Parts: sequence; structure tokens; C-alpha cells
Amino acid sequence: MPSAKNSTLMLVAIRFPETDDFEGSSARAPNPPPSFSNTFMANRKDIKCVRALGAGYEGTEDCLVVNVFTPTIDNTRQLSVMVWVKGKEFDQVNDHELYFGNFVEKDVVVVSLNYRESILGFLCLGTETAPGNAGLKDIIAGLRWVKENIAQFGGNPNDITLVGHGSGAAAVDLVTMSPMAIGLVNKAIAQSGNALSPWAVSRDNLEYAVQVAEALGHVITNIEDLSEIFRRTSVAALMGVINDLDLTDNSLAFAPCLERESLEGAEPFLIKSPYEILQNGEFLRIPFMIGYVDNEGTIRSEEAIEDDWLSRMDESFNEFLQPDLQFATLTQQTEVAQRIRARYFENNPIDMDHIDNYIAYHGDTMILVSALREVRLRVMASNSPVYVYQFSYKGSLGESFVGPLSVNGAAHSEELAYMFFDANDNQISDRDLAVGDIIIERWTNFAKSDNEIIDEATLEVHVQNPHPVTMTFWDDIYADHFLDAEGIWEWTERDEDEDDGTGEGSGEGVEEGSGEGIEEGSGDGIEEGSEEGSGEDIDGDEDEATDSASSAVGYTFSIITLFAVLNKFHCSQMLS
Repeated sequence: MPSAKNSTLMLVAIRFPETDDFEGSSARAPNPPPSFSNTFMANRKDIKCVRALGAGYEGTEDCLVVNVFTPTIDNTRQLSVMVWVKGKEFDQVNDHELYFGNFVEKDVVVVSLNYRESILGFLCLGTETAPGNAGLKDIIAGLRWVKENIAQFGGNPNDITLVGHGSGAAAVDLVTMSPMAIGLVNKAIAQSGNALSPWAVSRDNLEYAVQVAEALGHVITNIEDLSEIFRRTSVAALMGVINDLDLTDNSLAFAPCLERESLEGAEPFLIKSPYEILQNGEFLRIPFMIGYVDNEGTIRSEEAIEDDWLSRMDESFNEFLQPDLQFATLTQQTEVAQRIRARYFENNPIDMDHIDNYIAYHGDTMILVSALREVRLRVMASNSPVYVYQFSYKGSLGESFVGPLSVNGAAHSEELAYMFFDANDNQISDRDLAVGDIIIERWTNFAKSDNEIIDEATLEVHVQNPHPVTMTFWDDIYADHFLDAEGIWEWTERDEDEDDGTGEGSGEGVEEGSGEGIEEGSGDGIEEGSEEGSGEDIDGDEDEATDSASSAVGYTFSIITLFAVLNKFHCSQMLS
């Protein structure tokens, strides 16, 4: 088998309309790639999609390429394929180079793909020029290319695993919920992000578009105004404004949205909310792995240090509530905010002395709670295997991912260091190498087989009901205040006092657990390579979940460490 350095690398470009500025076409779904009659020189590694950067931006609109990494030039091998979806909150998805040689050495073909980001990929106006979810449709286009061409690179077009991290994980999860993905994906892995994350799907697809337009000096009276403004505005001007947006509720300025179903001539990617899709079982019935690290809240460490979020949260906690909550009145919002603050900070000030509490709050609300909510919904509605992991290892490889805060355990993105390290670096410790090997082995085993991905000898602890105290607390909050995603297609000028963050005027939310208008497990689902089945009804109590990945009423949970004693990881951490 070739070493990582000797692995065959091929870069294959999927080209789309090239534009020098934002002319409307950039927010549409991509066109099919052109045909080439001559040899195509796939030798560029520096192609990045446009993204905000500092006071400006980098990248190009002509960015839609796939990169193919393969251990063989034998097109008869039919190796399992892993497609990597980059992510960093949908607007910085090309942040760093990844080293795929470690995976290629396990005899899989790896494909990475670009997709449009920020306003170019996720402007959602429900119009012909900006129907929404262009970035997700780029991923679908990339998967279609893989399906049609990967056999020429030694890959099996019927064995494709989609993998993503952060917003890339949310994108992966959303792909499994789209009818556009039928026949394109056979398994999926979502790392530190999911479709139920409060930031993953917009609750108001017009709000930040209007803010950007107004910051450019325009008065908005209807959606068509927005379409025309953005058609005439340069990318540089747009990115300059987006850089200045202050989003304390952890929402994203431009994110996936529920599309306008009646829009003529546009194939929608998503028309129902992820919550509704999960409740109805209307997702691809494929093996699914989802997980997180134990300190996800470090994703907001930079804001704590550079943007003064600690003192701002201390003064006005309401402003930092996640966007998937709604309240009848400002008084009710304040009461719930005080309840949440007491849960995480007790009677303490929110300052650097309580940074661990700050990290716990943002980690729970942005990633962990939504991941475990989704697991429950998936196992209720489908008999396809669901695997859950927690990465808790603290080594030296991941130090560059920690940011300005020192934490115990693993920081957001830290597991990537153990997936994409340079195996030829002699400075890496044996312990770090062993942890990296465990992750890579499990991920590639998952890609190669629907079952038997867990080596029981490497598990330190089995957990059937992870984080029960945290989940019970948030179950109570969401039961009364969950705001589901929706599409908004009419804009009227809003008074400053009209939208006080309470969710008034934004439509009714879905009361979690009520099942109103939805019969659990009754959806037809999107079947892909499995027998039709609606899943069994089960008690929603997590304590009843079994430890069988192949059961419709349970899931497998694993804590990925090397040795608990070396990692100083204690099972008690899973009890809160």
C-alpha cells in the first residue's frame, strides 16, 4: 500500500459561471459541469470560495472544484469513498489545508469539495435570482459528479460516505434530509454540528440581508429591492459589511433556509424544517454517526477575549439566548434567561474566573444538546444504525485548535488534529499517534461497513443516557419555547421596538414533544438501500435506550480516548 506521501493525488475541477462581482447568478443553483474532450490539467490546490476576511475578503466566485485523493490508479478497485465537507460556520469553509493521506492509507478514496459560502451561498430571498441554499446545492452537484466519475479513480459509486465538521457537519446532516440526495449518499458522519443546531437553519432568512442592504445605505420596502441591490453590489462591498455584523445569539448572517416551495423553475433543497423531517422520519435511511468534543464552547473563546462577550453576557444575558427559542413577552424571555443563567453560572458574575461556565453554556447550546436531541428523533423514526461519540482526549497535537483559552479536555475542532496530522512528523508522540489511529480506523471502518465499526477492546465506558441532567434541563426549556425554522417571504419595515427578541410576529413555533399534526414514525422516509420501515414507537426517556446500534430503539455511544487514566477523563463528566 502506498504511503501518505506517495498516495496518488488528482484535482478535478467542476466549473460554474464565472463572475467578477455579485450579479444574481452567483446565488442560484450551480449549472452542470462542462465536458472536456482534451486532457484537463487538474493541478491547482489554492482554489477558495469567496469569504469575509478581516476588513475585506479572499477567494473567487469561480471556486467549485472537487479534489480527489486515491491510493490507486486501478479503476477496477471499487474502494469505499469518503467525501469531506469543510466547515466553519458557512462563511469560512476553506480555512486550512487538510491532510487526507492518513485516510487514503486505509484504502479508501477521499474527495473534498468546495461550496459557496456566506451571502453567495446562502442568500435566501425566495426569488428567481436568490431562491436559497445555493451552497448546499453545490454539495449536491459535487456528489453527482462523484457518483458519475469516481469509478475512474478506483472508487465505488455505490459506497459513498459524506463527512463534515462544524457547519460542514450541519450541511452533511441537511443533505441526508433532502430529496435531492436520494441515491447519492450511503452513510454520513456529522462532527461537532448538526441540522438541529440553533445556527444551522435560519429562523429569519431576510433579517440580515436587510441589515446588509441598509448598511450599504439603502431603504428596503420589499424583497425585490434586495434582489436588485445585491445584483448591483460588488463582493468587496458586501463582505465589508458582513464583517461588521454583531451576532450575539450565535445565529449566522447567511445560513441554510427553508425554500419557497412555489418558486417556479427552481428545484428546492429544503422545504421542511429539520425538526419536522426528523419527527416524520423523512430522511435518508442510512447509517449515521454524530458526535462532539467535551468542550465545544471553545468555539466562542475568541469572542470572550476579543469581543468582550463575558461582560456583555453579564450585563444583558437575554441577547445571548440561542435563536431557536421564542417567548410570548419580554418578561417571559427575561425569566427564562435568568433560569438558564442560574443553571450555568449560579449567582456568579460572568467573567474570566468563570470561563469554564461560559464554555459549557456555548457548547451545550450550539452543539451538544441539539446533537442528542437529533439522536433521539432518528432512533424513534428509523431502524438504521446511529452511532454517537464524544471526543475527550487532551494531547499536544490539538494545541493549535484551542485558541486563546486554556481548557481541560478537547476543544472545538481539536479532533481534526488527530485525523489530519502529518504521519511523517517525527515530533508527534506515540500516544497522540495512537489516538489518531483509533479515530481514523473507526471512521474508515464505518465508511467500509454498515456495522461492526466499534472495537470493544478500545472502549473505556458504555453510556446509555449521556448528559442526563443537561438534557432534562433543556428538554423542559424547549417544551415551552422551541422556535422551529421557517421561511419568510414578505418584508415590511419594522420598528426598532417591534422585534424585541421575543419571537413575536415570527410565527408559531413547534412545541417539542407535542407531535401536533405529526405522527411519530409514520413518515414514509427517504429510503436508500434499505428495506422500507417506519421505525418503532418508543418511550422518549433516554434511560430506555439500548446499546445496540442496529436496533430501532437505541444507539451506540462511545467515548474516544486512548486510556482514561492518561486522559484524566472520568465517567462523572457524562453525568451532568
